[in-house]
Amino acid sequence: MRRIVLGLFIAVGLFHAWGYFAPETWYRTFPGIGRGWLERLGPYNEHLMKDYVSMFMAMTVLTVAAWRYVDSDRFVQTAGLSWLTFNVFHLIYHVQHLDMYSTGEKITMVSVLSLLTLASAVLLAPAPRAKATADDEGQVFQAQ
Repeated sequence: MRRIVLGLFIAVGLFHAWGYFAPETWYRTFPGIGRGWLERLGPYNEHLMKDYVSMFMAMTVLTVAAWRYVDSDRFVQTAGLSWLTFNVFHLIYHVQHLDMYSTGEKITMVSVLSLLTLASAVLLAPAPRAKATADDEGQVFQAQ
């Protein structure tokens, strides 16, 4: 399960990476389906767009490392807490600024951001551990 959730966040990060190399296009067209969600929030600012996308690229590096060391609770939980922090505040912002979107866009935005927030929280759970069980010949380890 951890690899699936981490893979989701790697995909999210990579999805945003194109915005660094074409920030104005990214700003005008995000989420890429001709909706232009970002430009409804205010004027274009290249610095702000590149900083925002750079954060996604940095989070992707952290998430790839967590995916590589998926059995490390500390590493995966750190990545999860980082995504959770971002996603909670991102969701709060968007819930407070929905008036310029259609009903369908509101539902989509809040649903996607809520699911990403919940997925972040999944990464905080420790990995399942092996537990010892006795048999006739001594100790045998079985996965939970």
